[in-house]
Amino acid sequence: MLIFEITTPGTRLDYKDNDWVWKINSQITNIKSKFFDANLALNLFIDEQVEDGKRHFDNSIEAWERDSQRRSEIRDLIKKENANCISQEEINFESDLRFKREKWVSGIVPSEFEHKKIFIYARDFLYALDLFDKFLKILSEEDGVPPEVAKLSLQMTVDFPHLRGVRNTAQHLEDRARGIGKDKKKIGLQPIKNNLIDAPGGAIVLSGLNGSKYGATMNDGNYGEVDVSVETMQRLQLILQKLLSSFNWSGPKQHAPGM
Repeated sequence: MLIFEITTPGTRLDYKDNDWVWKINSQITNIKSKFFDANLALNLFIDEQVEDGKRHFDNSIEAWERDSQRRSEIRDLIKKENANCISQEEINFESDLRFKREKWVSGIVPSEFEHKKIFIYARDFLYALDLFDKFLKILSEEDGVPPEVAKLSLQMTVDFPHLRGVRNTAQHLEDRARGIGKDKKKIGLQPIKNNLIDAPGGAIVLSGLNGSKYGATMNDGNYGEVDVSVETMQRLQLILQKLLSSFNWSGPKQHAPGM
């Protein structure tokens, strides 16, 4: 498991206005929470990448032959149960149904579930990153916060230029699927070329995964990506650590995550 650590310079913000301290501390706590949400989502994503590789490896000829044999046995059983008074179409349907249910009972997960898990973890990472960004932006606009906070908020835009665009598509799939962008206007599609897609005339991509990069067609018609990776977490970690260090604190320093 990958764990990204954070050190808070003290236990309490060292400022005279208690109401301000309570408000700012709450916002910092929210930012920390989204940081660790992203850390967890990254671990789940990486674990699923490993499991997906194992599933492809296990999809051997021997396994295919075993499944074919079992399907044949089920078809023969269905014919006997119905004294051959059943159409081949019904036999095929019933045998497929029974075969799948046997697999599910044995612990095999439906293919639709397996395929979607890694996308769910990628989107969880995306959402955590986006909320981290939003909480940081709100904090930067508060009176009395150090000037460094606004710089760190701008740094998020530099480090993750497609974050908001990809997140907006994830939240508005019903519009993007119809090629609709902001203010219900038609999207002007732009060319896409990467290891996943080669579309000179552009394309509507609702949810793409190019290695560790989760992407989608954004409101402006361009294809954007957010990397679900250690490198992204390291950038986020640096921003959060600088944020915490920009404030005045009292009391002993604190280490997170905890036990």
